[in-house]
Amino acid sequence: MVQSSFWAIATLVVAAILMGLGPIFVRYSGVSPDASAFWRVALAAPVLGATVFLMPAGSSKPANENGVSTRKHGDTGLMILAGLFFAADLVACHMAIEMTTVGNAILLNNLAPVIIGFLGLFGIARKPGVMFWCGVPFAVIGGYFLFRASEIGAGSMRGDAFAVLAAFFYAGYLIVISRLRRNHSAVSIMFWSTLTTMIALGVMMLIKGNFAMPPHITGWLALIGLAMLVHVLGQGMVSVGLKRVDEATGSMILLLQPFVASILGAVILGEVLNQWHIMGSAAVVVALLIATRRRRTL
Repeated sequence: MVQSSFWAIATLVVAAILMGLGPIFVRYSGVSPDASAFWRVALAAPVLGATVFLMPAGSSKPANENGVSTRKHGDTGLMILAGLFFAADLVACHMAIEMTTVGNAILLNNLAPVIIGFLGLFGIARKPGVMFWCGVPFAVIGGYFLFRASEIGAGSMRGDAFAVLAAFFYAGYLIVISRLRRNHSAVSIMFWSTLTTMIALGVMMLIKGNFAMPPHITGWLALIGLAMLVHVLGQGMVSVGLKRVDEATGSMILLLQPFVASILGAVILGEVLNQWHIMGSAAVVVALLIATRRRRTL
């Protein structure tokens, strides 16, 4: 059991590092934010589809204690909704990455658990507990500090706003996914929602006349890395790791993602972090640690 937990934690650490590479790949893709979002899912969908359809029969379906599949066929609407939420999240997040510092973009996007807590007040998600409200002031203060960092020139307040908008869309995605997980495996949900996301973004790009491709090989390599390392491998490893680690511990480990993104932004992109970034990052991390603390017991 100890060894199993160790490998699960190691899996989540690697997943957080891989997902922290995402903003760098977006910046080097050489295409618009919505185009990079489209190519991310378009390149990932075939790999996810092959994974689903090549798995042994029944292994991709949750089963009850008697081994009988619990999968239902009335969840098509939720699958589509998950894909639409994820499409909106990707576009908003990629726009934030292009406009503000990668640290701000990823940290503010990670406020989704706090947003889910507020939605719980309306019966949309699980009702938040006392600890959640202890974390809210830190989230507000952290958000203010990060916006302040952009206001004085190290980023873009408009980009920060897109990151917060992405957090709302990602919160909706997570809520829908949690309901789908009752009857479907993580890999099948990931494939069908990714496919829906690809179609939605493809239609949007056709309407806008912005069906752009990277102008050079570096851009294609960045998009392949975004699709395979971040979308398929990174998010896939999160699903695997969270099977063996409770969500409180998992949430703490996954907070490595914004720190990896910030470090890479400073080293590779030359982004300078000031005292507002540091204070804001610390406050947001504290808020997330509190807000996600053993919510499974509520």
